[in-house]
Amino acid sequence: MNIVKVNLLVLLFLLKVSFLFALNPDSLSGLLRDIDGHRDKVVEMNLRLKNYDRVFGQLVFYDSDNIDIVFDISRDEIKGLLKEDLLNVHEGMLYRVRMQVKGKGSLGGIIAEIINFKPLIFQIIP
Repeated sequence: MNIVKVNLLVLLFLLKVSFLFALNPDSLSGLLRDIDGHRDKVVEMNLRLKNYDRVFGQLVFYDSDNIDIVFDISRDEIKGLLKEDLLNVHEGMLYRVRMQVKGKGSLGGIIAEIINFKPLIFQIIP
């Protein structure tokens, strides 16, 4: 009886992990390939910060394939949400970025709205 319960728990865990990987693509190109499946959903990805432009209010991240994504943070409500995250940003640092995917742009890029971003090192070190 205990072996059946353990096998069932392992199966449920594997299903949950595979479901999470299906929801969170590992690169921006993977997200772009399946943009219709991710439309209006929240996606988390590991991205590096390329540039933080304080004048124009833009955050530029890139993934392991060197594909860029630009987030517009010039609106006051977005700046308010990201206030804590923007205090100590470092270019080249790896971040866990949460974004809501809106769709595909006319030039083929991803249209998404940033929710938050946290340094990945904070998730690794307790």
